[in-house]
Amino acid sequence: MTESIYLQNGVIKFDSREIILPDLVLSRGDIIGICGESGCGKSTLASVLAGYQKLDAGELNVPLHPKGQANPVQWIEQHPEKTFDPHWTIARSLKEAYRKQDIIPFLLDYQIHSVWLERYPRQLSGGELQRINILRAMVPSTQFSICDEITAQLDSITQQQLWQTVIQEVKARNIGLLIISHQEALLRKLCDRIIVWS
Repeated sequence: MTESIYLQNGVIKFDSREIILPDLVLSRGDIIGICGESGCGKSTLASVLAGYQKLDAGELNVPLHPKGQANPVQWIEQHPEKTFDPHWTIARSLKEAYRKQDIIPFLLDYQIHSVWLERYPRQLSGGELQRINILRAMVPSTQFSICDEITAQLDSITQQQLWQTVIQEVKARNIGLLIISHQEALLRKLCDRIIVWS
């Protein structure tokens, strides 16, 4: 089992520009924040760490993703509506992630109402869908979680309650957590250390 994500001298090239990614070591149990303005490449970084985008240069070491199993590095995106199959009920999406494990005991922790399970993504608000998205990413095989502006659509009270649940979960399971946000004050409350990316 890999105990760290390691990124050094990472570069992603686009047609019109290149993004130089910050060096990063994220170990199991770490809670690290990345703070940066819109457009600096935060979501690109998340995509690279989760294995959806390859580096054009640099070195990346992440846990292996066994075929047929959930990715041990879970990327929770800012826009959950893009990550759900619109033709599946919420229950089916969660069942695919959790397989045989009962998810009902976790609903209250993430402020998810059981009636939402039989609904489709289009029938829920962005905030409701994001809570389900976060629960879906906290499957038993998760070793690292990349949270990309995940509470931006939530009010301040719900945001605080949800982060309390997430932090409690990652500490209990020794998950390495990377929180990506433009809100430096939020990161200072939650993280062991912060990388400011300009």
